[in-house]
Amino acid sequence: MSEPFQDFAAAAVPQPLRGKRVVDLSRFIAGPTAAQYLADFGADVIKIESEQGDGTRALPGNQFGSYYTRSFNTGKESRVLDLKSDDDRRALEDMLAEADAFVCNMAPDALRGFGLDGPALRQRHPQLVVTLVSGYGQHDPRSCMDTIAQCESGFALLNGNEDGSPRLSTSWPIDIFSGLYAGMSTAMAMLDPQRRGCLIDLTMMEVAATALLGPAALAASEGDPLAPPMGNRDRSTAPSSIYRCADGHIYIMGGLDAYWRKLRPLVNGEDADAKERLARAAEFDGQVESWTLTQSCDEVLTRMAELQIPAGKVRDPIEAVSMIRALRPGAVTQAMPSGEHVPVFPAMFDGQRLTRTAAPTVGGPKRPVPAV
Repeated sequence: MSEPFQDFAAAAVPQPLRGKRVVDLSRFIAGPTAAQYLADFGADVIKIESEQGDGTRALPGNQFGSYYTRSFNTGKESRVLDLKSDDDRRALEDMLAEADAFVCNMAPDALRGFGLDGPALRQRHPQLVVTLVSGYGQHDPRSCMDTIAQCESGFALLNGNEDGSPRLSTSWPIDIFSGLYAGMSTAMAMLDPQRRGCLIDLTMMEVAATALLGPAALAASEGDPLAPPMGNRDRSTAPSSIYRCADGHIYIMGGLDAYWRKLRPLVNGEDADAKERLARAAEFDGQVESWTLTQSCDEVLTRMAELQIPAGKVRDPIEAVSMIRALRPGAVTQAMPSGEHVPVFPAMFDGQRLTRTAAPTVGGPKRPVPAV
């Protein structure tokens, strides 16, 4: 017997956290991003700010506000509280008594000073999922930012330039991954029917080791040597890097054996096994680039597509945003009638996207849903 037809496209996007309330006492990126993901999936998120607002509100932006605040605080309402005020601390306690989760990335000493450390909160509010994000752990008083974590974790050298100097990523990868791990952990704890409350302790150091060091963390743990910084080169295959063309730059993943067999005749490359190619990566990169320099980016991309070798053009962000929107209608941002744009969640569910509302003003309510 056939199953009855179900119109998946007409089904609502998943909102498993609908009815859950989250108090977000966090700032900058890691904590706000965690709470943002909870809002994406239905939670009512209340962002607690001082009168001056989250520190990101003072960062660059335009007439609609800071690009940074608006990127990481969609779907929330904002309430102003002064934690140095007894009345406002009591107001926060009342909010926590009715909340399902609390997300915070304040420095551990500051939390203890306000009586908001994990053990104290768990004792006063046993129903609460308490998610604390820190740089080094709740026992360590040091504050931490993404760029510091990149350096302390070893990633800045792993990601270093060929001359051995460290190199930072400008896109805050540890903050973003910390937000993902914190948001996922908070959601799972709230949804677990066997659990009533929980203390989630997340450090940026561990997130960096897990998400950014990856295989290098295993090698270091097992006593194996690590290759020196390699710049844009792939650490495990060669030739795989960014190559100059006649009118720009292209990344070619040519280092896997199957790809090198097809690429080698085209670039008049040397026949060598994977281990030798990796040991002499600079030489093999030179063989590839001697060919790409004679070609335009489009010509290289066309040839790589014919050979089924992965490759991509190095694009400036403005060109890239247009390209992504052409590939995925509705991607990147959604425009509001005012001209303000709201960042879009990157996944679709049976063809539908989650609806995000713009970040709130300081002390303001949740913003209206953008017009379709």
